[in-house]
Amino acid sequence: MEKLSRIVQEFVIIEGACASGIATVETLAGGPPSTDLTYVLPGAQSAVSFAVAIDEGPIVPYLMKQDRLALEGAFIRANVLASGIALHLAQYLRQRGFPSVPVAANNVFRPSAGSEYIADSYYPDISHRYVAVRSGVGHLGLSGNLLTVKEGAAVILGTTVTAAPLVATDPLPPGENYCDHCGLCMASCVARFMSRREETSLSLGGHTVSYSKRRHYGRCDLVCSGYTGLHQSGKWSTWSPGRCAVPDADDDLAAAHEGMQEAHRQWPAAAGGRYFFFTDDKLRVSCANCQLVCCPDRKEREARYAMLTRSGVVIQHDDGSLTALSPEEARRVLRSMPASRRALYEDTNRKGTDRGDTPHR
Repeated sequence: MEKLSRIVQEFVIIEGACASGIATVETLAGGPPSTDLTYVLPGAQSAVSFAVAIDEGPIVPYLMKQDRLALEGAFIRANVLASGIALHLAQYLRQRGFPSVPVAANNVFRPSAGSEYIADSYYPDISHRYVAVRSGVGHLGLSGNLLTVKEGAAVILGTTVTAAPLVATDPLPPGENYCDHCGLCMASCVARFMSRREETSLSLGGHTVSYSKRRHYGRCDLVCSGYTGLHQSGKWSTWSPGRCAVPDADDDLAAAHEGMQEAHRQWPAAAGGRYFFFTDDKLRVSCANCQLVCCPDRKEREARYAMLTRSGVVIQHDDGSLTALSPEEARRVLRSMPASRRALYEDTNRKGTDRGDTPHR
């Protein structure tokens, strides 16, 4: 098993991963349900975890609102590569006589009864980031994102679960975690998804990991799905032209999601996008700011955050194309729209929208 354990770690690196490790049922013991490997494979004994780097080239143009499509393409390729590597490794291990299951990189969830809101009613079949941090692929940052030593948070994770009794690898030393709690991940988040006061702490096989407590996942859903994206300051936005406020109260998220999704269906079709199981309309990469701003070098991190906050406010033209303008120019464009079209992007009934601004509290 020691030899096979070395082989599978090298296998995923050869196929395109930038880091790899192994977790076992024992090293994941005590974790949440999403660390239960037997959920996807009865009799599972271990999991091979790995990270695939997102192409760094498109990150800066994306944050500066110069090019969205290149970054979206890089995201899609990294996800497909991670899922493909997981599949190839599972096939390899099966041929070696060990039942194995590839876990898709994203958008696979385990259903949970009793919830009316989609972001509450689905949980990952296996948490890639928990398996990754326990196996030494990277550290968890304040954001809860997995941070690799070289690539930072700009990675997509993959996992292959197997009945092979592989040898676990050690977590990375806590002192080597470059996360210094600078808070730029939080500052980059329009959804206010991460709590500034509360922390999540859990034990994985006796190894404790902590990160900022995540608030209601519906917040991230509204912004990362591209339904809305204007920062509370009104000075910058994600790549979404939506300007409706993310509700302060979690109880209001379901209604907000329904309204924004219906408005989104009526937007002119923009370039790019991909399909998700919960809608027949294509969604487009428009945020991921917490992931893309975070990198090992503190000065580069600060520079990326400055790029984002100076990138302007995105508006959508009649032909579906997107342009970043200054906040003042964006307001003028909104005012010039027919009332029915303007209402697709912002709540014109709320106080403050006569300035072309979405009021955030």
